Amino acid sequence: MVLKRRDFLKGSAAIGLGGLTAGLMGGTANAAAGTLDIFFNSDTNVVEFWASAIKPAFEAANPGTSLNLVSGGGGASMDALSERAFAALQSKTDPQIDMMEAIGPYHPAGAIEAGLWVDFSTLGLPNMAKVNPAVIDNKWALPYRGSQVVMMYNGEKVPTPPKTFEELIAWIKANPGQFAYARPDQGDSGACFIERALQEVMGRDESLFTNDNYSDDYANPMFDKLWVLLNDIAPSLYKGGEYTGGNTPSIQLLASGVISMTIAWSDMALVAMNEGVVPDTTSVAQLQDLAFIGGYSSVLVPTVAANKDLSLKLADFLISAEVQNKVVSDLGGFPSINWSEMSPELQKKFANVATTSIPTFPGPWEPHLFDGWYRKVASNLTRG
Repeated sequence: MVLKRRDFLKGSAAIGLGGLTAGLMGGTANAAAGTLDIFFNSDTNVVEFWASAIKPAFEAANPGTSLNLVSGGGGASMDALSERAFAALQSKTDPQIDMMEAIGPYHPAGAIEAGLWVDFSTLGLPNMAKVNPAVIDNKWALPYRGSQVVMMYNGEKVPTPPKTFEELIAWIKANPGQFAYARPDQGDSGACFIERALQEVMGRDESLFTNDNYSDDYANPMFDKLWVLLNDIAPSLYKGGEYTGGNTPSIQLLASGVISMTIAWSDMALVAMNEGVVPDTTSVAQLQDLAFIGGYSSVLVPTVAANKDLSLKLADFLISAEVQNKVVSDLGGFPSINWSEMSPELQKKFANVATTSIPTFPGPWEPHLFDGWYRKVASNLTRG
C-alpha cells in the first residue's frame, strides 16, 4: 500500500536537498573516513528528524564521525543509487553510499543473490533482540520506524476501546453518530478500514489477498459479503452515513468533539496529540485480533560501503531505546522495537497499541475495491 498521509505533516525544512546530483557526479572520489553518506527516500520531515535528533547524538557519542544526510529524490533516483552500489560491488570500488533509507533490497535484479546488502540477521547487533519480530520483512532491511492505522478516540467518552473488529462494529452501532471513517480514495485510513472489514468477513485470512490473484470472479463473492457489513453500519456513522474527505478531516471531527472515535494513521495521530490539536483526553488503540494495516521504513547498508562498520554502529543506534523513544515523541512514528523496551512513560501512554501482527493489503485489489464501495455503499457520492 502507498502511504499518502503527509498533508498533516507539511512545513518541515529540507535537509540536503540537491545533494543527490552531487553524489551521483562524484563516483570516482573516495568516501571521507568517518563521514557516512546516507540517502533518504522519505519526506523532509524525516530528514529533519535525523538532523535534529539522530545526527547530533551519534556524532557526540562517536567523535570524528559526521553524518551527511542527503534527500534522495524519490523512487527513480533511489533506484539509480542502488544500481550505483551494485556496480561498485561488481567492480570492487567505493559506491560513496554508506546507508539508504526507506527502500527495499530487491532492486536491482540480482542484487541480493550477489550479496549487495548486509544481512542483519547474521550480525548479532546488541540491540537486535529488542526489535519486534512482526515488523521484520526480510534479512537485509532493518526497520527503525513505522506507522499503522489505529483507533483514535476521546478517552473521556470511550473509557474502554474495542479490542477486536467485532467489538468495534458493536461499539459503532451502540453509539450512533460517534464514529467516522474517510472515503477510501481520499484517505488511506478509510481504505484501511474497509480492507480490514473485508479481512473480517473472510475470516481474517490474509492469505486470500495477494498481489497477483485478483479477478472479478474471485473477488466479487468476497466483496458482496463486505457490502452487507458496511451498509449495515452506515446508518450508525457520523450524520447517519457521511464519510470524511481524508485523514485530516477525520481527526478534525474528533478534535471538535463532534465524534468520539475515528481511525487514523498513527504518525498523524501522535503528531496531533503531541501538538495539542486534539483534547488531552485523546488516546489511540490497536485491534488485538488482527491489527489494522501498517508499514515500516528500514535502512540498508551496502556490503561494499567504505564505512560499513561505522554504518552498522549507526544501524544499532537506530534501534536503541534512546532513538526509538524519540521516534514516537519527536517524529510521531511507531517504534520498531518492542513496546516493553520503551520508556515507562510511553509504555503507559500507548499500552493499547502494541500488536503482534503488521498486516498489509495488496495494491492491485484497491481500485476494484474502491469502485465497488462507491457503487454499493456510497452510491449517493460523486467520486472526486
